[in-house]
Amino acid sequence: MKRWLFIACCLSGFSLNAQNQINPVIQVERLYDADLIEVTKPMLETQVPDSLRIFNTSFQYSIIGKPLADLFEFIPLPPAVVRSSGQAPKRYGTIDFGLGYPWTPRADILLQAPMGAGWYAGLQARHRSLFSEEDRMRTDGRLTLEHRGKKNTFRLIALGEHLKNDYAVVDVLSSLSPSYQNYYNAGVAVETYALNQAAGTWLYYWKSAYTHAKNNMHGVGDDLPVIRENILDIEALAGYNLSGSFSINLNAETRFASDRWTTDGNSASRAVISLFPHVILKGDRFRVGAGLRAQYLLRPDGNKFGFFPWFDAHLTLADDWLTIFAGIKGYHALNTYQERMTENSWVFVNQLFDATVPWDVEAGFKGTIADGLHYRLFGAYRYTKSQFFYLTQAVQQSYPSLFTLGYSDETRYTAGGSIDYHSRPFQASLSGQWHKYSLSSGTPPWHKPAWEIKAFARYNWRERIIVSATGYWRDACAAPNWMTGNPSVTVPGFFDLGARVEYVVKKFFGVYVFGNNLLNTDIAYFYLYPNPGLTFGGGITLRF
Repeated sequence: MKRWLFIACCLSGFSLNAQNQINPVIQVERLYDADLIEVTKPMLETQVPDSLRIFNTSFQYSIIGKPLADLFEFIPLPPAVVRSSGQAPKRYGTIDFGLGYPWTPRADILLQAPMGAGWYAGLQARHRSLFSEEDRMRTDGRLTLEHRGKKNTFRLIALGEHLKNDYAVVDVLSSLSPSYQNYYNAGVAVETYALNQAAGTWLYYWKSAYTHAKNNMHGVGDDLPVIRENILDIEALAGYNLSGSFSINLNAETRFASDRWTTDGNSASRAVISLFPHVILKGDRFRVGAGLRAQYLLRPDGNKFGFFPWFDAHLTLADDWLTIFAGIKGYHALNTYQERMTENSWVFVNQLFDATVPWDVEAGFKGTIADGLHYRLFGAYRYTKSQFFYLTQAVQQSYPSLFTLGYSDETRYTAGGSIDYHSRPFQASLSGQWHKYSLSSGTPPWHKPAWEIKAFARYNWRERIIVSATGYWRDACAAPNWMTGNPSVTVPGFFDLGARVEYVVKKFFGVYVFGNNLLNTDIAYFYLYPNPGLTFGGGITLRF
């Protein structure tokens, strides 16, 4: 106890002594002013690839049997530049000029420009020419003004096409001067839509379009007509999302076509009116749609009214690698002169019949095998009343080198498939279809092959060298003999191989060489109109 008292007394004495020695009052002599040292953050040199030279998008394409389509390789237009600063570019696009031998000038233009406040302007144009024994020239383009809002999108489109082709001068007509056509169409379209997906929201779509076409025919005979056609399209869709997975929709469509031929003064006006109520149910692994289309077809020779079922289903069974799909639909379809000129630019039409498709059925499966590798297999059945076919005219007629239209009820069976692969430097695809036709007329399906196979590949080496190739093979098909009109001519099958190699000199400038019909085979999509043999050339590409 004495020990603890002694220790306490010592500590007390130390504490009193310390209090006497330390002054508890703090005196501030001056205010503290702190300065931050300026520090410059070093900028890291980063390499941002130019997306204009990286074709890492999965392109869906199709090789269409147009008169000039096989003369040039179609290169899908590249995406816009992505800037690392996060600021949208003022403009972007590509301009492509080329020239081949035999003389085949070409040009492709894609320009898009953000204008601020959600507005965008764009230009797409394409030109193809062939100067040979038979000259061919096609130019088409479209101007677009678009506003992208938070809830809806508005788009104004102006489009046009010009076509000037020589007609084939067959041996018995060789003494006559060459004949040709001068065709154009022009139109304007307005569309707006808001395709909301959330529960309790409305969705809508509206489109109005008008096109006018005129074809001046010159040459063989004095009675070649001037053909005019006007087409008006109106489409509207309104729907309501009861939930995030279920919606009720009503689609209404009207198409009006008016045609006139100057030689005989004949004119015809036709229209199809459609109401299409339908529902769509979606889940994590399925999508099902069902509805009924009611259509009224108005024609000078009699009106038709019909109901057509619609069903569409997709069911995913195993992640992403197996999805089963099936669809059923039916419809009336106007057969227009503008559509036929797009497919066959040497067609003369003085009477148009419209098709009715009671049944169009398709089923198959698709999926993703591996990252970037997709496949699709399907089978289809379609029955068409008044299906058109291209017929060659007899020599005793005024213009035998032009095609007219024949009609027959058609039953068609189809089987096909495709496989696609895309990665950062490489894309490739392979697709094929087989068709079996049965016609009520008992004739072959004129100018329609049984087999078609298409292939495409592109490799981008370090954004510097871009190599691409296309291949198209089609089976032989039958055509009526222009001398007699009898089915005695075979249009041979062919394999069209094309390639293109581009060297990117700068990110905004490249040069390329191309070759088409590299095997120098006889290529003809339509009887009497073969395409040239081996074609090669080069050009330049400007990128913004």
